[in-house]
Amino acid sequence: MNPAGCLPNPGQPKQRINFNLNLTSFTNKLGAWSPRTAKRLTALMGGSVVLLMMLLLMVVGCGSDPRATQTPVSPGVTPTPSPVLIPTSVQPTLPATGQPAHTPTPINAPVAPLVLDLLTPLDQSGVEVGFVRVMGTTSGTSVSVSGLSAILSAAGEFQRDITLRDGVNLIEVVASDAAGQTTSQQIVVFFIAPTAGLPFTLLYPLDGLEVSQPVLTVVGVTRPDAVIGVNEVPAEVEGSGIFTARVVLEEGANLLEVVAADFEGNVRFQTAVVFYLP
Repeated sequence: MNPAGCLPNPGQPKQRINFNLNLTSFTNKLGAWSPRTAKRLTALMGGSVVLLMMLLLMVVGCGSDPRATQTPVSPGVTPTPSPVLIPTSVQPTLPATGQPAHTPTPINAPVAPLVLDLLTPLDQSGVEVGFVRVMGTTSGTSVSVSGLSAILSAAGEFQRDITLRDGVNLIEVVASDAAGQTTSQQIVVFFIAPTAGLPFTLLYPLDGLEVSQPVLTVVGVTRPDAVIGVNEVPAEVEGSGIFTARVVLEEGANLLEVVAADFEGNVRFQTAVVFYLP
């Protein structure tokens, strides 16, 4: 039995031991001795041989470090050491910072002309009430009427109510846009109050007007206590006497009849034909 800790390493190559013992010649020499003496020497010698072999196996098995592992090398080949990789820190790529690139505007870029169309009142027209609603359309971003800001919708429609004085009234409409363009129009409106009866003026639409939208807004002015009907549909009258009504048009010619009446029995009316051409 091998002692503990002296077992051969399975990974260690085995070593061959050449141990030759000529027992035959030794036995022949013992034949010359007495049988009793030869028997004792043979037993003693056999035990010594077994003990010697065990000692040799222990020396061979424990003579080398079992922890050392030898790598077999092919003859004629020089082992090349494996390269040692040294980790290097990699800096992350940061996005470029700074102001966004500015796209220059062409110097000669064309600018659309500023459009201003005045719908009502007409130049050199007369009204019987001291208020008038100025209406129109524009491609600008702001509109003023006689120095007062007008209400401007996203569709470019604007309006502003103006108080008139007796006689001649000069009204100036100014439109401007983001490009710095400015355009204006001037109109003259006469205010002549009637001496009797019910004052009444139809401002919009004008007779013979052509439109491309199916809905039309009727605008006029009268006394605040009057009753207004547009094609027999009641209209709203404001405190200034200005009234409005929305009418749905049919394709082609549309006859509009606007009637005003008061509690004294006074009646006024006016008609206009509007052409809806989608």
